[in-house]
Amino acid sequence: MVLYEIERLRRDHPYSMTVNHFHDHYEIYYLLSGKRYYFIQDRSYFIQEGDLVFIDKNELHKTRNVDIDPHERILLSFDDRWIRSIGEDASTHLLVPFQQKKIIFSLRGSNRTFVESLLFQLLREQQQVLSGWKLNSRALFTQLLIFCSRLTDKLSSVEEHPQAYNPKIFEIVAYINEQYRNRLTLGSISETFFISPSYFCRSFKETTGFSFVEYLNNVRIREAQRLLRETKEKVIHIAEQSGFDSVAHFGRVFKQVTSQTPLECRKLARHIH
Repeated sequence: MVLYEIERLRRDHPYSMTVNHFHDHYEIYYLLSGKRYYFIQDRSYFIQEGDLVFIDKNELHKTRNVDIDPHERILLSFDDRWIRSIGEDASTHLLVPFQQKKIIFSLRGSNRTFVESLLFQLLREQQQVLSGWKLNSRALFTQLLIFCSRLTDKLSSVEEHPQAYNPKIFEIVAYINEQYRNRLTLGSISETFFISPSYFCRSFKETTGFSFVEYLNNVRIREAQRLLRETKEKVIHIAEQSGFDSVAHFGRVFKQVTSQTPLECRKLARHIH
């Protein structure tokens, strides 16, 4: 991807994310209109127009429908290369919202007006491509991140919406995040948490937006990507450490989730860094 991207999108029909549930860049999601459920890492949040969402690198996430009404959002994404291009200490000032527990803010009044003004200016710069548009875009984007960082200590986080909250399922999500290296099956989860398989499957999907297998695979592949980037372990060992029974199964799932082979992922990571 380029150093950063911005996109405005309106959907007039029900839509839930199906692919790319985690990635190695940062995202800012702003909901212009409508309502959504947003599952991030291990919690589901109810968001509505004026809400600003910060997605850290490699955080599992997925949006899904609340109702059949249309929704419109603006999505900003950027990576560490862009942060480094600003300055050596840029991350100290620009990444504060991604490093805090307050990952979702409800903007009201002048705060909302100011943030929307910056987002719309960024969109115009990208569309019109006037002289100096890249330089002005960088300035606007930097201003947006600094403003959000200063807001972090002032605004309270959005609470989990009651309809999106299921204590048993979130307990299971935490268990999967801790035990993914071990053999986990629908049957073993059901026995451990005294829950019927059918109720578990239905509730897990309703609460997180993922099926059990889909979520487990994403958690395991995310760990595998980290090991590929940060270690020199052989692929077969990384497959075992990530919870896969065979390197062949690991390769198939890795390609399905990331659209890359493990070796391609490792080569790309070395090229970037």
